[in-house]
Parts: sequence; C-alpha cells; structure tokens
Amino acid sequence: MIIPVFVVTGFLDAGKTTLLNQLLNRQDWCSMKMLVIQFETGEEEFQSLYQNCSNMVFPKKMLENQRNDIAVQIQNAVQAEGIGEIWIEWNGVVPFSDLQSLILDSSLCKICKIQNVIHIVDAENIENLLGRTGGALLQQIANSDIAVVRNVCSRSALSRIRHLLKCLNPDIDIFRLTGKSSLYRLYKPIFREKEHPVYFFFVVTFMIIALHYAARPVLESYQIPVNTITNVFLGIILQAVPFLLIGILLSSAIQVFIPKSWIERCFPKSLGMGMLVAVTGGFFLPVCDCVSIPVFRSLVRKGIPLPVAVTFMTVSPVINPVVILSTYSAFHGDMTIVVCRVCLGILASILIGLIVAVWPPKGRVLSGGKLDMAMCSCGCYENAESVSGLSGRIKLFLRHSQAEFFNVGKYLMIGTFIASVFQVMGTGIFALAQRGTGLAVSISVMMAMAFILSLCSSSDAVIGRSFANQFPAGAVMGFLVFGPMMDIKNVMMLTSGFSIRFIGRLLFTTFTVCFAVIFLFYYQGV
Repeated sequence: MIIPVFVVTGFLDAGKTTLLNQLLNRQDWCSMKMLVIQFETGEEEFQSLYQNCSNMVFPKKMLENQRNDIAVQIQNAVQAEGIGEIWIEWNGVVPFSDLQSLILDSSLCKICKIQNVIHIVDAENIENLLGRTGGALLQQIANSDIAVVRNVCSRSALSRIRHLLKCLNPDIDIFRLTGKSSLYRLYKPIFREKEHPVYFFFVVTFMIIALHYAARPVLESYQIPVNTITNVFLGIILQAVPFLLIGILLSSAIQVFIPKSWIERCFPKSLGMGMLVAVTGGFFLPVCDCVSIPVFRSLVRKGIPLPVAVTFMTVSPVINPVVILSTYSAFHGDMTIVVCRVCLGILASILIGLIVAVWPPKGRVLSGGKLDMAMCSCGCYENAESVSGLSGRIKLFLRHSQAEFFNVGKYLMIGTFIASVFQVMGTGIFALAQRGTGLAVSISVMMAMAFILSLCSSSDAVIGRSFANQFPAGAVMGFLVFGPMMDIKNVMMLTSGFSIRFIGRLLFTTFTVCFAVIFLFYYQGV
C-alpha cells in the first residue's frame, strides 16, 4: 500500500504549523493514524488533540548532512505505527527539490508518494520576499497544487497576489483563508488525487474524438467540411510534433546541461558578434519553426541578449539545411529562389534583431516577469544548476522535457486547429487578390496567407510553389520568408512563455520588416 504524503510549504512564520493544527485535529479523523514530520520549528508547536498523530522533528543541519538517516527513521516509524497518512511541514528556506530527492532517491519511494502540496502565503510579506530570498520560495510555489492566502487586507491586494502566483504557477488553485468556514473548503482539493499529464492528454483526445463524431452531422448540415478540416489538422500535427519534440529536447538540454555562467563567459559580448553566432547557429541547426520557439525561450532565460535570441528564432527556420533542400526540390533546382530566400531571411532577421536592440520592449518580456528568468517549466529554478551527478541531471532533463512538451504542446494544438479551419474555409477571401493587383498588395496577401496556413518551414516551399502561377515572385518570397518566422501556431506557442504585449510587438515588427525588405528588393525589378 502506497501512503499518501501531504506537504505544507511556506516561508518562515507563514503559519504552516497553525494550519496543520487546524486541519488535522478533527474528531471524525481520530481513528486515522497520521505521521507529522516537521523540518523546522517556530513559535507555535504542533499538538494532537486526539493522540492519533505521531510527531517527528528534523533540524535543517540534519537534512543537509544526514538525509539517508532521516529516510530510515521515517520508514521505521511508518512500519512500526501503522501510519495511514504522512503530513510534512517543509522548511521555508530549503528548495522543494531537496524534499523530492529525499523521497524519490531513497527507500521511501516504495512506501509513500507525494499527493498534494499546500503553500501558505502571507499576503503582507509575499511581495517583499519574492526575488529577495533566493530560489527556495519560488520553487516551493511552482511545485504547489494549492495556495492558501492569509492576512489579505483588500480585494485589490488579493487580485495582485493571485496574479503573482499564477505567473509562477499557472495551475495552482488559490484559496483565501478567512476562518473555519473557508478552512472546510480546503479538504476536498487537498485530498483530490492529481491527474498525470499523460492521462489528461488521452482523456482530452478521447473527448475531442467523441465530440467530432457527435457534432459532425450537425456541422455538415451547415456545409462545414468537418472531414477536410480534421485531415488538415492531423496533417499539420503529424508534421509538426516530431520537430517540436526535437526542439523541446534541445531546449531542455540547454536549460539543464549548459550552465548560465558558461554561456555568459563564452557567448560574444558585442551585439554584432552575437548576431553572427545566431545566424551561424540557425544555418547549421536543422530546425523548423516549431523547434525554434522552445529554444528561443531557453536562450532568453539563460541570459542571452534579447536581440540575439530574436535573431536566432527568426532566422533558423528560414535558412537551415532542411529548408534549403526542400526549397531547392520544390522549385526544381532554381537556385535564384533558394539564394533569395536565404539572403532575404538573414537580412530581415538581422534587422528585426537590431530594431529590438535600438527600441527594447518596455515592461516584462517573459510572462512571469523578472522572476521567470530563473524559472523552468518543470518547476526548477536557478539552483537546478547545482544538481550534481549525471543521473541527477538526466532525471531533471527528462522531467523538464515532459513538462515543456505538455506546456507548449497544448498551444500547438490550439494554433493548429485555428490554422486548419482557416486553411479550409478562409483562403477564399484571398481569391480577389490573385490577379491584377500591385506588388505591395500581393506581398501582403501572401504573407497573411502564410500566417494563417501555419505550414512547417521544412515543407512550405511545396505550397509556395503552387502559388507561383497566381502571384508574382515577390509575393511568393514573402510567403517563404515571413511564414516560418511568424504564424498562428508560433504565436500560440509564444504565449506559453512570453507576455502578450511583447508577442504583439514582435509580430508587428516581423511583418513590417519582412514586407519592407521583400518589397524593396523586388520593386527594383530583380
């Protein structure tokens, strides 16, 4: 039998022991044997009114130096006393990863499992503590399932704290603690078992399939081609997921195996050399646009200058070897198209990076603000680099990859669905622009079509070639250069890690620069 473990975290004097006294001293629970483990002691002591709770206290020094002894003592107590539940009051200044290591890397993993984590938030101090107390508090919030907010003075303060917590952990459930009545509402979410992301993925997939077959007759009665939309959706997903997986693995490797200090030491300090490295890396890495987004986020979090990271993100899906080969094949060996796509893509990307350097975005860039610079999607923070040993880093790499895949993948699914609907039903609005229009209108139309169709950059040249008889060469080039840099699914994937304001500005800048570069080049009659 696996014993459930409930963890209460929070900074020093947040009220962890008080909450345990309130939660566990219920008369209807007096028959349940529980073990309360405290890794810190404050002014208040834990008291069991019904003598059904055993208590163990371990100081911070023992946690640091005698972790195996702690695991043995806990295991012996569980087996000797017939424990049914374990409650842990975690030390407020120790990273949550230490508790995970204590349970997962010892014999405890065979007898118990963390079911839910409750974080106590002192509303009066939380904003001052975050960012000033190292990564332990950040990591505790990121790994919590429930946040219990106390000492809230106003609705505006609660709204501000809620936004702060959601930036650090979008999936956290937030409860305001005002008295016994609010305490009773905690029991249901605390004892709710967490659903594994894989399980959730298959449930959602099954529901989508069931909804498809249930709604198809109704939609088809309104002349909506459901089967065509489904086929286009599956085609884009099957094409994009392998490349997305490559990007996530590469992103996780950067995040876990490459220290920030090494990047800062070895990466060129000047903007010009940094952009040169970005363009060179984009040329030699066979990645598409689905790959460049996760890598872009990892580079920003690792401290790479934003203009350089933007240059890499925009240039890599346009000039890499796979794209060059697919363009060469699609246009039957026409090297003029290949060279123009590569050169114009490099020029546009460098100009986009320079614009970001000259006019840097105001406010936050990452969705979690400055705190997100230290944050991984798997809940690991700056101290993740202190993980020692190859096995520890491999575990962290796999955990990071899984979290990143489900985090970014859901936005890919949403973006792909929107793109498939437009691809089947919306392209007719461009029919009037196919003949007899000026170069500027034709380029704009094809760039808009590239954004909507959201094709993979490794195969978009085939579609671009099909428009060659309807649009001038400049318009087709706009399709080939702008599409891999920005489309619906890319924008949706960016929302998983960046602020909406930054994404909007980047989209506008990319569209404007690509249009200007291509229009000026082809306007000269080249």
